[in-house]
Amino acid sequence: MAAPHSAFARKREATTSAILDATARIIAEKGLDAFTMSEIAERAKVNRSLIYHYFHSRESLVAQAIDYIIGQYEEAEPMSGVDSVEQSARMYIEHPEVARFIIQLLLAERPLLGLGERLTRTVAAARQFKEEHFPDAPYDPTFGVIVLIFAELAWAFSRQQIARLLEMSVETADQRFIDYLRSAAELSIAMLTERRT
Repeated sequence: MAAPHSAFARKREATTSAILDATARIIAEKGLDAFTMSEIAERAKVNRSLIYHYFHSRESLVAQAIDYIIGQYEEAEPMSGVDSVEQSARMYIEHPEVARFIIQLLLAERPLLGLGERLTRTVAAARQFKEEHFPDAPYDPTFGVIVLIFAELAWAFSRQQIARLLEMSVETADQRFIDYLRSAAELSIAMLTERRT
């Protein structure tokens, strides 16, 4: 009897993923408020009522679609070093709809949903890292984390224009941006280290 349930669970997961993927792509194309549930159903190749069955409301669907994308890039440990900075930047480069969603929430003064909790966890992890490794350093990593996040958000919108201005490919500009973010994270860690000794 386990096989039918397993097949049902796999089908439900595939349907949910198709709906979330379609939602993320439509948000990227049209914005947070300019799409219909019918468009999502058509893109996901599902019945519109099935979307409401799984997600209950438009707001829930949008939040879960963004959460789904972020979850694909998120590590178990938010402060696993400079690699987490690169992973985060790549997420925004590959999924600018996430940056668009966050900016739209901020501009509309809407709650950040689970994104606010992620930011809080990341800042807490940065502070814990500092306290465990460099407790006497006067450097507060809080705004370092926030500046890196806002740089990543801005890059998602401006990468093509900046690459054109610098007369380089977007891929080269992306790599230089990521290298710079990694250097900034390394510099922050170095600031903690130098002040300790």
